[in-house]
Amino acid sequence: MQDTLRRIGAPPARPVALPEAMARLLGPGHPPLGLLCEPQPDLPGWPALRAAAEDPLGHARILLLGNGIVPDDPAEILTALRDLTGRREPTEEEELAALRRGLARGEMALRYQPIVRIADRLPVGVEGLVRWLRPGGRHGTTPLGPDAFVPMAERAGLAVDLSRAVGRIAAAELHRLRPDLPVTVSINLPLEVLLRRDTSAWLDRLCRSEHLRPEVVGIELTETTPVRDISLLRRAVTRLRGAGHAVWVDDMSLEERRDALLDLPFSGLKLDRHLVDAVPRSRRARAEMERLVALARARGMLVTAEGVSDARLWRAMEVAGVDHAQGYAVGRPMPATALPAWAAAWRGARGLNPQGD
Repeated sequence: MQDTLRRIGAPPARPVALPEAMARLLGPGHPPLGLLCEPQPDLPGWPALRAAAEDPLGHARILLLGNGIVPDDPAEILTALRDLTGRREPTEEEELAALRRGLARGEMALRYQPIVRIADRLPVGVEGLVRWLRPGGRHGTTPLGPDAFVPMAERAGLAVDLSRAVGRIAAAELHRLRPDLPVTVSINLPLEVLLRRDTSAWLDRLCRSEHLRPEVVGIELTETTPVRDISLLRRAVTRLRGAGHAVWVDDMSLEERRDALLDLPFSGLKLDRHLVDAVPRSRRARAEMERLVALARARGMLVTAEGVSDARLWRAMEVAGVDHAQGYAVGRPMPATALPAWAAAWRGARGLNPQGD
């Protein structure tokens, strides 16, 4: 609720008890803009509160959440709070202008999720997950995940700028961790960026500036845009592999087969977390995972399972012959500065009890 209020530019809500709500509604001074509350008919004073708030001649409005349940759908929350506050949602033009400012001001940040080898449980890499630390909010910034701004960046032609910003952050932060934590980092690149002939050149400049070998910086092809020209993608993957970078197919899922991509010289594939989560209870999911692992083996590719959140999923991936595990059973996304502490804790526990807690 508070995140949505910040998004529409409204002041944060302040939780209050029923007596204070009554005092604010009926007492001296300015009444609140409105009340957002769950029905509480068993509480003394509730009928009077509701009557006062619903008075058509009153100054405050009330928004009752149906059946006492806060809506889970972000769109419903947004609509409800816009109704209550009278604030409109920012237009895409306004959001895009803010994103451009954010890129220029260095508001992007990365959080890193560890990846370990299942066979011996040794750390082998991290995935860099981009966040936009947008100014505003209770702590000075509102962190936004990639779903909130990456599609907009791609539509507006900012994919290259965003990708280069992510690459710069990842290379600089990884450089500071080495040689004490000798892991690789992979960054997500959309198809548009991966296909560009100059991508390997700027990655090379980036690695040289931070004294990193190219094989330390890997690339994950995101699935935001469908592949229409396989031959063009083949040349791009070959070019990046030739420069020393590992290139992975991200998010191999149960819903969409992308077998044509596995005929290209990728380093490996990543199993989508929803597919991984469904394996213990779904024959179809288990069969698809086994099929993908077999295809990868036949092509000399590695397989990483995302979303490995508990020991049960770890064992299922181990039995299936998956190479690497990533997920809450291994580690949550964290700042680069926290990775050495995570590695020490993982080694201390010998990585033998991945319970996801």
